[in-house]
Amino acid sequence: MALSKLPPKNRLLAKLPAQSYEHFLSQLEEVELPIGKILYHPKQRIDYVYFPSKSAVSMVNIFENGTTVEVGLVGSDGVVGVSILSGDDVTQHQAIVQMAGGGWRMKASEFMTTLETNPELANVVRRFSQALFIQVAQTAACNRLHTIVQRLARWLLLCQDRMESDTLNLTHESLSTMLGARRAGVTLAAGTLQNSGLIKYRRGSITILNRKKLEQASCECHGIVKAEYERLLGRPV
Repeated sequence: MALSKLPPKNRLLAKLPAQSYEHFLSQLEEVELPIGKILYHPKQRIDYVYFPSKSAVSMVNIFENGTTVEVGLVGSDGVVGVSILSGDDVTQHQAIVQMAGGGWRMKASEFMTTLETNPELANVVRRFSQALFIQVAQTAACNRLHTIVQRLARWLLLCQDRMESDTLNLTHESLSTMLGARRAGVTLAAGTLQNSGLIKYRRGSITILNRKKLEQASCECHGIVKAEYERLLGRPV
């Protein structure tokens, strides 16, 4: 089957040879991923893995007092549910669609079986898993050390990289949840970036106006994570 007829817009799958794509066609199920849809709850078994296309899924930790904070973000760069590679099929975080779009899902059992028989996929998935681990570790450090303005700039860049769009459908409420910060603090940080001409904020939507200056406003964490993704997975086309 021609490469152009196979599932597009997921850069992890796009790295596979045509034969591997063809093998996936019979196992992938196309799904809609509306904003707010919860793919996994904490302590829930992972029955499916998801390959987002024009969507982004947040991995969120929920604390006993109800506080939430994002620890990782997966978009068209990879696969949601990759933690099953460790041999544990129970997730410790919530996976929630942060930006709506489409994608594909595959039964976790079939995914693991395919990894055993498809060395190209296994290699790409392992490298993605390492890149995601680096993102999660860097996010933890960033949340501890850097200002809300820096963290917001980093997160917007992270989203733009995965959505491949300058306009992101986000509310201040969702941003405060993802950054683990008070909504008032996020509003002030977004105002700072907007007043500097870096972004434009309208109700439910943020448009990045100046990527280069937004990178300068961010901490070094975005650059570190981006460089590691490119080292492990190559530059996106």
